[in-house]
Amino acid sequence: MNSLQLHCQLTQQLATIGLKATPHQRANLALLCQALAFSPNCHLATLALGLPLPNRREELIQRVRRTLKNEQLRSSDCYLPLVRHLFADWPDREVNLVMDRTDLECRWSILTLGAVHQKRLLPLTWQVLPFGGTGADDQTPLLQRIQPILPPHTQVRINFYGDSEFRAVALQQRCRDYGWHWQVGLKSDLWFYDTSGEWHVLRDLPLQPGARCYRHNVFLTREHQFGPLQLIAEWSSQQETPRYWALDLPADAQAWRRGRKRYWIEPGFRDWKSYGFDLEQSQLTDPHRLEVLLLGLAVTTLWMIHVGETLRQTGCDDELSARAQTDYSVFRLGRDYLQRCRTLGRRIPVGFTVCR
Repeated sequence: MNSLQLHCQLTQQLATIGLKATPHQRANLALLCQALAFSPNCHLATLALGLPLPNRREELIQRVRRTLKNEQLRSSDCYLPLVRHLFADWPDREVNLVMDRTDLECRWSILTLGAVHQKRLLPLTWQVLPFGGTGADDQTPLLQRIQPILPPHTQVRINFYGDSEFRAVALQQRCRDYGWHWQVGLKSDLWFYDTSGEWHVLRDLPLQPGARCYRHNVFLTREHQFGPLQLIAEWSSQQETPRYWALDLPADAQAWRRGRKRYWIEPGFRDWKSYGFDLEQSQLTDPHRLEVLLLGLAVTTLWMIHVGETLRQTGCDDELSARAQTDYSVFRLGRDYLQRCRTLGRRIPVGFTVCR
C-alpha cells in the first residue's frame, strides 16, 4: 500500500464513522494522523515530511500549521463520534475511566479523561489548561461531555479512578448522580467521621509501614459531610508516607487491586511524550493549535492500539516481539507494524475499535 492509498483509506474511515468535520477538514486530519503514525516526534518540520504530497518542505509545514490553526477542528465536537464508535462494540463488561493531568514543561497542563484497556489509555476527551493543578470546575465538564456517549450503567459497570487531585466532593457526587462507581485518592489532612460520630484526620489513622486498613461508612469533610463512603489507607514499605483512597464500593483487598488501574493512564502519557509521539518537540504556544494536535494524537493512538490488538488476536505479534516479552505494548506493536508494512509494501490496516 502506498501513502496516497493509506490517506484515502483513513479519510474514508473517518467519514464512515461520522467525524464532525467537512470533507476538506477530514482529509487534513487524516494527513496529520498519517504523519504522526510514522514521525519520530511532533516537530512541525518533521511531521511535514510524512505528508504524502509532492510539495516543497516549507509548503508542507504551512499545510500542517493551517490544519492546527483551523478553528472548526474542535476535539470537544468532532472527536465524539469516534468515541461513540469505540463504545458501540465495547468488548468488556465494564468501562474503567481514569482522569489525570500531564504537563508540557511549565507552559501547559493537559487534563485527560480516558478509558483504560489492556494497560493502555484510550483517550476520550481532554482540555488544554495553563500550567498547574486543576479543580472540580475544570474536571466535571469532561465527565459531562463523555457521560451521554458511554454505554448505560445499567448494562455495563462504569468505574472512575483518579488520584488526590480529583478528590473534590463535587466530582464524587457527579459520579454518584451518573450511577458510576468511583475510587479517588485523598490528602492526608482531610477530615472524616465514622460510626463513632467523632471527627478524625486521615493522617491520624493508626497505620504502620507495610500495613493496610479499611474503614466503612465514613463521611468526608466538615463542610460537605458527604457519604456514606469507604476508605482504604495503605503505608507501602516503598513509600515514605501512607496513601488514602475514598470509594463507594466495599473496601477490601479486591477494591485495592482494582484501584491500581488508575496507573494505566501513565503509559498512555508516555506514548504521547517520550516513548512515542514526543509531544514536547511540537513547541506550540497557542492552546487551540495544541488542542488540534492532541486531536490528531488521540485518533492515531486509537488506530495504533487497534492494529496492535489485531496482531495479538491473530497471533501475528511474534513477528515484532518475542513471545516471552510481556512489556511490549499494543501501542508499540501497532506503531512498529506500520513501519514494517511501509518497508515491505504491505497493506496497512485502519480501524478504531478494540478487540474482544
